[in-house]
Amino acid sequence: MSHLNHTVAALRDAHAGTPFGASLEYVLAQDYSARLAALQAAVDFACNLLEQHKHKKQGVDKKGLGEDEITLQLCEMLDMAGFQPTHDADIGGHCDIVVKGKNLFLWLAEAKKHDGYSWLDKGFQQLSTRYSTGTMGQDHGEVLVYCYTKDAKAILQKWREELEARNANVKTTDCSSGNACLILNAAPGV
Repeated sequence: MSHLNHTVAALRDAHAGTPFGASLEYVLAQDYSARLAALQAAVDFACNLLEQHKHKKQGVDKKGLGEDEITLQLCEMLDMAGFQPTHDADIGGHCDIVVKGKNLFLWLAEAKKHDGYSWLDKGFQQLSTRYSTGTMGQDHGEVLVYCYTKDAKAILQKWREELEARNANVKTTDCSSGNACLILNAAPGV
């Protein structure tokens, strides 16, 4: 093993499980799945920071910051980490977060502040039927749900039930990361 490879391996080991580690893995990614895993880890870190300080971001109306304000904060964190997101980019419509990378990598996110399950489903429909290309290397994204309730886990469980009930071709499974997320298994064309 060359000295350079040993240095990269040591950096990876030293920073695994950290925001810098996610950035490093993204830069070093040689394929789509590695790029996607690094980005999803970075989004988890950024969302976790927002969650930790949500009590300080209530806004003037005490109802919390709006979708755009939260999304811009998330984009700023991802930008500082080297992911180069764009906010409100035109990809089949005005997608809230777009990250482009090497080899035509494209990841999309639609953000919705929880205001009922119809509103969340609207975000899912936007992402899955208008924004996503669904082609190889461009077939992953997220609906980011912002909520200021004390029991976000219950909100997400109910959203999971609603998502499957409203979209017959969608089935969900739990994420392996342990974070509050769902993996969608949709039939082609969804």
